Amino acid sequence: MRDLAADLQTIRLGEEASLIVKPPNRPDDRDDVEAVLVQSKPSYEFDDGELTYRVVEERGQFKVLASRDVADPVRTLGELRAVVNMSG
Repeated sequence: MRDLAADLQTIRLGEEASLIVKPPNRPDDRDDVEAVLVQSKPSYEFDDGELTYRVVEERGQFKVLASRDVADPVRTLGELRAVVNMSG
């Protein structure tokens, strides 16, 4: 399995990435999110102009959380399975 932490570190602020996410209730499916990296510390945050996606590590797995803005409730999109730098 690829090292997701190392893959995330290769993406620079302002670069676009594709996040491949396994939804929690659809184990045989996947969601692809294309967004721009807007923050890399303390967690990775990506923005697609509509939603903000935060990548957090939890018990050895990377989870993707999504919200519309600061006041919007955060929902779990699923487990991050891969990340692809679209700018490179």
